[in-house]
Amino acid sequence: MLYDAVKVFEKKLNAEADCLRIEEGRDRFTDTELKTKFLVDHYIPKNGTYVLLKIDQNFQTGPMMEIHMDTKSGILIGETQLMYPYFRYLDYNSKLIEMNKPVAKKVVHSNQIYSFWVKKDSIAEGKLTEEAVDAYYSVLANPILKYGKSKKAMELYRKVEAETGEPDTCIIERIREWVIHWLHNPETLPVDYSGKDYLKLFFVYDDERKTKELFEKENRRYLIPNLYNNNDYNWNTGKTILGPPSNNMGLNAKKPFLENKARKTAAPYLVSMDEAILQGRFFDYLWGCACKGNVNIYIDFDKNDIRALPDKGAILPAIGSGMYLRIRKGKEVEILDCDTVLDLGPNLKKKFCYKDILKSRDGSSEYQECRKRVEFAALIDEMGFGKQLAYNYFTPAMELSMKDNMQKNILLTYRDRLYTWLYKVPDCSMEQILAEMMGKLIRNSVEKGYWNRARQQLNLALSLEDFFQENNQKEETMERIQEAFQKHMDMYQEEWDFMSDGEYFYAVGQMIGYFLSLSRALNKPYSMANPFLNAKEDSFIKEKLGQMFIRYDHAIDAVKDTRAKNIISHIMMFQPGGSVRQQDLIAGLTANNAFYKKKNGQGGNENDE
Repeated sequence: MLYDAVKVFEKKLNAEADCLRIEEGRDRFTDTELKTKFLVDHYIPKNGTYVLLKIDQNFQTGPMMEIHMDTKSGILIGETQLMYPYFRYLDYNSKLIEMNKPVAKKVVHSNQIYSFWVKKDSIAEGKLTEEAVDAYYSVLANPILKYGKSKKAMELYRKVEAETGEPDTCIIERIREWVIHWLHNPETLPVDYSGKDYLKLFFVYDDERKTKELFEKENRRYLIPNLYNNNDYNWNTGKTILGPPSNNMGLNAKKPFLENKARKTAAPYLVSMDEAILQGRFFDYLWGCACKGNVNIYIDFDKNDIRALPDKGAILPAIGSGMYLRIRKGKEVEILDCDTVLDLGPNLKKKFCYKDILKSRDGSSEYQECRKRVEFAALIDEMGFGKQLAYNYFTPAMELSMKDNMQKNILLTYRDRLYTWLYKVPDCSMEQILAEMMGKLIRNSVEKGYWNRARQQLNLALSLEDFFQENNQKEETMERIQEAFQKHMDMYQEEWDFMSDGEYFYAVGQMIGYFLSLSRALNKPYSMANPFLNAKEDSFIKEKLGQMFIRYDHAIDAVKDTRAKNIISHIMMFQPGGSVRQQDLIAGLTANNAFYKKKNGQGGNENDE
């Protein structure tokens, strides 16, 4: 699947380059700049002080700027400055592939003649020495010192040297002398050397195009010999050199289990130099996206397009067939999830109505219609998980900070399927899974005594059932049950019976809620509702209700509490025709308690959270 993603990325790069050629012409950009502009536009330089030093003017200090990513706001400080695109392009062409592949010693983090990068604390702590500077420029002047130790690395270097020519030792010596002078006289540059961010020096000519072309050439001189993960696995076919790419691969002596022992070449897979460069650019693009918090990557196979979106507030793209990548910024970019995307769109295929089916009248502003998929996902997150889901789809289980262990367990059980349904394959079957999940969430809320939350969750569960069935059956059925129960509750001088099993179990729930409301303890024994939630037989329910009646009969007025006596007597006499209907029981338990309503339907609820 990575191959497919990289191919779409390549087409995106080429399409962007073609547009720039038409709109801007060829003079403004170098050929390499055109080919990589889409990538570089998403590239994020690391925090630090950036300085231009003008070679034509005897290394006179040129423009300087501070670049810092504000992690709280996600704003890149310095991005709006006029010189930022120029610095960014020079920076991209000066970076190491990885820290384990420095030019010389790891204290210098740049990769070529015209750049010199160092951490500021390396200067303050004396790690940047004249010896380190000499080692860096010695390798740049004579790359054989580095690559001559390996025949396969040398093959790669000879190949790139044929393209770029030998290093310009004169300019290397001039720059080295200036760096040594600056090392002994740091006041030469008016910068703040405190902190742990970077000081990045770029040696440039007055001609920007010439400067960019030199940076590109020297970057390639470093890139090609260090392109592969481990040159020991390289294979020269006679026409090209194949090797394992550096990205998404970690072959070394400490990881022999990654080798394919059944093949003559032990590397799991080999790619050409062009493919390795392209894959490296793709991972550079992903790194830039991750730095900005755009961790959801959608790849559209039909349109050859790529979209990088944040977790919150983004409108999902319309994709018929594609791929999804979930990434994270670590020491390098990490791909946490990779999956297929089918028939995804920003809108639901039909509107979802979140309805107050229990007629709880709790004043929630969430009872409304929604068409946007992100709004639908936010509703499930808020009502189901108290806003604990959206940012924890990919959080490792051990790092979840949720205090409610049951809710945490439910989240871990269902989050993968929820994410697939909401953000990848909307047409997957979820009706039964959602009913199961919502049932667990509702029971957990009831057991914790969070009545208002349980009501809202049950309203969501019933609304989801109507949504999948494309009708209002649950809403209409619950309305009939509530109306019948309200009517029968006040018929204590007439003969009547429950109209259905649904009304009966709703009445049981109301009765349980009423008994619990009679407790005047500071901490009400919500755990007494648990046996009813786990009941499999109606006889068990009647037994437990009888026990509750005996426990709270002292609080029931024999003359005034006619409703309670009326309902409990009919419950004890009624025999349901089927199994225990937990949903109707929970509906009665969580709905506003009708025993406290006046005959005109007004009144409060003792069980509100």
